[in-house]
Amino acid sequence: MTRQWAAAAAILALAWIRSPAQESRVIVLHYADSLVGRVIGGQEARELIGNVSISQESVRIDCDHAIQFLQTGIVQLDGNVVIRDESTTLRSPRAVYHRDERRAEAFDGVSLDDGKVRLTSRYGEYLVKQRQGFFRDDVTVVDSASVITADSLTYFRTTRRSIAEGRVRVVTDGDRLSITGGRLEHDQPLQFSRMTINPVLVQVDTGGGGPPDTLVVRSLVMEAYRDSARRLVAMDSVRMAGHDLGGRSGYAVFFSQADSMVLRRSPVVWYQHTQVSGDSMHIFLLHRKLHRVLVTGGAVAVSEGDSLHRGRFDQMVGETMQMTFEQHALRRIEVDTRAIGLYHLYDDTASNGLNKISGDRIVMQFNEGALRTIKIAGGVEGQYYPENLVHRREDQYAIPGARWRGDRPRMLHGAAGAVSVE
Repeated sequence: MTRQWAAAAAILALAWIRSPAQESRVIVLHYADSLVGRVIGGQEARELIGNVSISQESVRIDCDHAIQFLQTGIVQLDGNVVIRDESTTLRSPRAVYHRDERRAEAFDGVSLDDGKVRLTSRYGEYLVKQRQGFFRDDVTVVDSASVITADSLTYFRTTRRSIAEGRVRVVTDGDRLSITGGRLEHDQPLQFSRMTINPVLVQVDTGGGGPPDTLVVRSLVMEAYRDSARRLVAMDSVRMAGHDLGGRSGYAVFFSQADSMVLRRSPVVWYQHTQVSGDSMHIFLLHRKLHRVLVTGGAVAVSEGDSLHRGRFDQMVGETMQMTFEQHALRRIEVDTRAIGLYHLYDDTASNGLNKISGDRIVMQFNEGALRTIKIAGGVEGQYYPENLVHRREDQYAIPGARWRGDRPRMLHGAAGAVSVE
């Protein structure tokens, strides 16, 4: 060490000595290739050049170049800036460290890594004492379960919680789904997320060898749980739409691993030309395709006719109903307890009246969408109404509560491939 450098280091050390009450304000110089004393804007400053290493209590800062203002305690940092606080590392091309506030601001390509979460943005601010960070502009957060992007994000290091706002998007590769919205609260230890402000879920299934099948869900609030029963909960004004599927309910739970969903609070589901409703509905998928629907409490199924018979609807009601699907087509309907069925008859393509049946249990079998067999058990009743009585009077024969609704949600395609539900 040269005499000049030793003298400068001694002067610098004396300038940093504080009373015990001010210990937290001390910035310690560990190394620099050279040190130059300067006056900048009327303030005393020290310029540190080359392999700079300084610290304040638990915070260690390394960079290529630094200017420390002695009175204000502000340190300007340039070139390969690395700020470490215990297990958290903040990196950027340039930054400013505020000694008295124990606060770091980073610019132009910021990254933060705490061993569990990696975050990048254009601007970042980290408060050492509060163990809290704020980031904005092209924010991306990556953890073991998901990737989050947002306009801004506040990160609470102690609890490993984060709040993202403005054009928020969460992507989970394992479930092949993404959720967008205006605000996200994420608790990493609990593996829990809550999305508000126009949340929209999009799940794309690329399996099955055919074209991708997309399911879009919209609600007022969405919550995701990634514990042993990985699930997503949609609440209030739930709407969903897919290639053949549409639905509405007040509450919905999607189980990603079990390939199933539960709908409650006045659920209604449309699949192709069939509409189903009830008090509660459990939908089972097989290889991401509709396989079985179980409806409990006030179960109603309505199927619209083909293009030649638009005004005619086959109907089934009962306390419980189970529908089975194969190869995208309805194969079987089982209705139990106070079961009532109404189905229209055709002679080739010509209408030929309708049958109305009831019993304790009704089972209908279908083939290629057409009714093939009917079995009725317990308290069987039935009546045939000829075409001359039915023609233009179809509504008069409808089962109470069995009506076709015109509010089926539809998928909307926006700019840049964005999708939503109307």
